[in-house]
Amino acid sequence: MTILVFGSGAIGSAFGGFLLRAGHRVILYGRARHLSRVKKHGLRVSGIWGRHCFKGLQVVTNLAGLKQLNIRYDLMLLTVKAFDTFQAARQAKSVIQAKTLVCSLQNGLGNIEALHRVFPKRQVIAGRVIFGVELHPGEIKITVWGGDVLVGETAMKRLTSRVKQLAVLFSKAGIRSQAVSDIRQHIWGKVIYNCALNPLASLLHVHYGALLEKPMTRDMMKQVVQECYAVAKKGRLNLKPRKAADYERLLFRRLIPDTYYHHPSMLFDLERNRPTEIEALNGAICHLGKRRRVPTPMNGLIYNLMRTASCRG
Repeated sequence: MTILVFGSGAIGSAFGGFLLRAGHRVILYGRARHLSRVKKHGLRVSGIWGRHCFKGLQVVTNLAGLKQLNIRYDLMLLTVKAFDTFQAARQAKSVIQAKTLVCSLQNGLGNIEALHRVFPKRQVIAGRVIFGVELHPGEIKITVWGGDVLVGETAMKRLTSRVKQLAVLFSKAGIRSQAVSDIRQHIWGKVIYNCALNPLASLLHVHYGALLEKPMTRDMMKQVVQECYAVAKKGRLNLKPRKAADYERLLFRRLIPDTYYHHPSMLFDLERNRPTEIEALNGAICHLGKRRRVPTPMNGLIYNLMRTASCRG
């Protein structure tokens, strides 16, 4: 396949590198600071998936250059931050084709809806990614594995052949994946995980595991989960597990221990005075809660603290 990775940061580079190793043609589109080194030295990978250096990736760092390639793409992986989704989708539409499958591999709520504003719903699928990657220019480090990548349709709740094929494609590349019939359910599960962990770990400058060690942060995470479940219930979304208390046990007993030493990318964004994805996480929960008349005081507190922290400096 010919695959465009649009927004080749940490996650996008990981997918691009391993898909290249599996024999696919991969074009990485992203920032010059990272990709110029990839072009010169290859993509260097370290961490729990071993040490690799992937050479042969095509890299492009500006939209004009991407248009000049004039390539027919089978698949586009969209891996930009949630606040860039709509603009990135409009730019991508000028370089991909109507038959190109668009797959969002992003955090947060609102990405699918933004993509549906630009592309036909039938063209868009989405994935839930729950492994951790740290990025330094020219290299990535796979830090934690929280579970299989899940992929599914966004226009219907149906297990189609193409999402099954995409799961096989990723798995053959070494990124273990499964196809699911209701991807939104799993995206919400990841959103709750991110809402409970990312901003608190970022504000306190700690890894995920440290949040388990203090009664106060445990209680804050519980409140975040309970509020997210209440908002989802009001929107008639079926979550797994069904009850907030069951999700709390899953979070504390498996999800956090499995990613104990991981630092969220939100922390690095905060330290570098870059925009964070807080709007697509706790912010989205607060906005949906207000619309659905569900109180979200803890998500609101965390959201406002993050916004304040983001304005410093």
